[in-house]
Amino acid sequence: MPGPTERNQCGSITIFPMYVACNTTKPSSVTASDGVASLYITGGTPPYSIQWNGGLGFSQSIYNLSVGTYTATVTDSNGDFTIVSNCNLTVTTTTTSSTTTSTTLPPCVDFCLTFTLNTVPRAASWY
Repeated sequence: MPGPTERNQCGSITIFPMYVACNTTKPSSVTASDGVASLYITGGTPPYSIQWNGGLGFSQSIYNLSVGTYTATVTDSNGDFTIVSNCNLTVTTTTTSSTTTSTTLPPCVDFCLTFTLNTVPRAASWY
């Protein structure tokens, strides 16, 4: 998609917009530091200047990342475009509980039902 057109004494030039996308490889666990964030840049005028937050580097990919948000500022060589891109590295976790909770219930009159929580499937018993 062509961008805005600038006119100068030599004619006109078309400036193409710059787009930045972030591709991530999530860490293998919540505590691991083996994630990757890579930028894919199109448009503007290469070469691009890239600066990651926290002094993490100036290349298109950064490695050995833990869970978190990493921000890159990308500027094309003419300084026409500057884009700030956020790369989010997340890990989905599931937790299971191995504890059993017991509660002393008041005596039943006719029918009584107890549930055992923290088991899969849930256990129920009549007494």
